[in-house]
Amino acid sequence: MNTKNNKRFHDTEIRMEAAMLEIMKNTEFEKITVKKICEKAEVNRSTFYAHFIDIYDMIDKMEKELSKELLNQYSAYSELQVFSEESFIPFLRHIKKHKYFYKINLQTRKDFPLKQGFERLWEVIKNICIQNGITSDEEIMYYLIYFQAGFTMTLKHWVDTYCKEDEAKLAKIIRKCIPSTLSS
Repeated sequence: MNTKNNKRFHDTEIRMEAAMLEIMKNTEFEKITVKKICEKAEVNRSTFYAHFIDIYDMIDKMEKELSKELLNQYSAYSELQVFSEESFIPFLRHIKKHKYFYKINLQTRKDFPLKQGFERLWEVIKNICIQNGITSDEEIMYYLIYFQAGFTMTLKHWVDTYCKEDEAKLAKIIRKCIPSTLSS
């Protein structure tokens, strides 16, 4: 029986997500349908809806899985300085590896660009701001929003141009764009 949390259920979900990624390569997000995903993954619509509420739910779940993958990559880089060029490289490699997903994900973004790890980024930026004499949470929030919005739009442009810029060069550009207040 194909029930939640068994291998077959999980394998089916992976197959549907792979189908979605494949479709994303050649189809605008607005034109992706549950029917197309089901045909590509060779599953019934009822199977899709047993796993996901809709396509947006599928995207959210895929983002959570990719965020876990990214965080696992960073566990090997415990010595990286925050906001250094080197600290951006694993992130940029991850984005490039999954560029079709992130192309869609960045187009459909309706809230904070970095949902996963928001609390950690808030703490990092808050600590840097406090070191620079900025203690108002409201003012710190502006620095966080500025960083996230600029970073997100930079990533969006990069994936829209199929990641043609080298990761190291882009990391250097991002580093230079960070306000001096956040440069510790």
